[in-house]
Amino acid sequence: MSANVLFVVLALGMVLCVAGVLMWVLLRQRPVVTHASQAKANAKVYRDQIADLDREHESGHISDTEWQQSRDELSMRLLEDTSAQDDPVAKQEKPALWTAVLVAVALPLSAVGMYMWVGEPDALNPMAVQSNDKVDPTQLLQMAESLAQKLNDKPDNLQGWVMLGRTYRTLEKFDASVQAYDRALKLSADDDLKLERVEVLAMKSQGNFEGEPWNVIRDILQRDPQNYGALLMAGSASYSHEKFADALKYWQQARKPLAADNPDVPGLDEAIASVQQKLGMPAQVAKGPSAQMNAAQMPVAAPSANTSGAASTGLTVSGQVAIAEALKGKVKPSDVVFIYATPANGERMPLAIFKTTVAQLPLAFTLDDSTAMTPDRKLSGAGEVLVKVRVSKSGNAMPQSGDLAGTLGPVKVGAKGLKLEIKDQIP
Repeated sequence: MSANVLFVVLALGMVLCVAGVLMWVLLRQRPVVTHASQAKANAKVYRDQIADLDREHESGHISDTEWQQSRDELSMRLLEDTSAQDDPVAKQEKPALWTAVLVAVALPLSAVGMYMWVGEPDALNPMAVQSNDKVDPTQLLQMAESLAQKLNDKPDNLQGWVMLGRTYRTLEKFDASVQAYDRALKLSADDDLKLERVEVLAMKSQGNFEGEPWNVIRDILQRDPQNYGALLMAGSASYSHEKFADALKYWQQARKPLAADNPDVPGLDEAIASVQQKLGMPAQVAKGPSAQMNAAQMPVAAPSANTSGAASTGLTVSGQVAIAEALKGKVKPSDVVFIYATPANGERMPLAIFKTTVAQLPLAFTLDDSTAMTPDRKLSGAGEVLVKVRVSKSGNAMPQSGDLAGTLGPVKVGAKGLKLEIKDQIP
């Protein structure tokens, strides 16, 4: 029995139980309290009082005169209150039939109506309760603006500034996010907050950790060589800059102390295997308390990216990139060309990226997991992507005025034969 059916059955059962109890109360026959029957009850009370009075007299607590006077008064009141006679047959109250019918019909209907009004009927639909990763940017922006106004009144709210920074990061308002983290760091010089801020700076630069991000990471590792977050980010930064040996060193260092049941172990093992593949190395046994696999069980890396798992299963995006005739006079053969894919939901952090030069154009390209910037964000995990190309005269990963660009999509992962053209100039 499904959870939805079970909920309906239990709710209906509870309503019927309540309705059944109410109907039993309304339909059962009960004797009616008449004047005569009440008189009997009063007589018993008076008799008990007379008996108590007699005991008081016998014990000597009251005089004969007081006893006689009180007894006469009680006897008179007894005669007055018991003058009515009981009916030959005790009256029975008629069952409240129509009231019972009304309750039996109205109670379930009112319960259902109340649930439809104040409850969540859509929750009974499995499709309605599926997680939705897409947050309404307008509502999120309103929440951020409201929080920012509150923080202006209470600027010492550390958690508020952190939340504001994370919200702006989700909205890809990276400058505002950095400013919020700066305010948080004035209240607490926490290394985890510094790393979150570094991540925003890298996202702003499309994965480029050069400059301040790397300086912050190195400073944290110098003070705390085993800082888990800094080691992970150092590995990701090295990986994105194609310094695979450094990435392997940082990730193995982060992996070493983890216990076997740590939830980060599978992802970190996969990242280590990926970078070992990049270096043409066989995957090694993990060193540490979580090591459970032997060398025979570990996958052996392929000699080249073309034989990667993503490529073999068709989880790639491929096609040809060329530059429009009208823009050929604005580039030099040595200009750097970035070909990359970003999620179709609007995130700007590339899932896969390929670097070449204008001299190689037109060029057949293939993007897959082997060209991922970081092993935890892969092309194979996306449904649809935007395929983009940009010519950078400075060679900087951060878009700049004057760069040439082109965009195609959204396209499904697995698309082939795409025609990507460099035809726009960034103002």
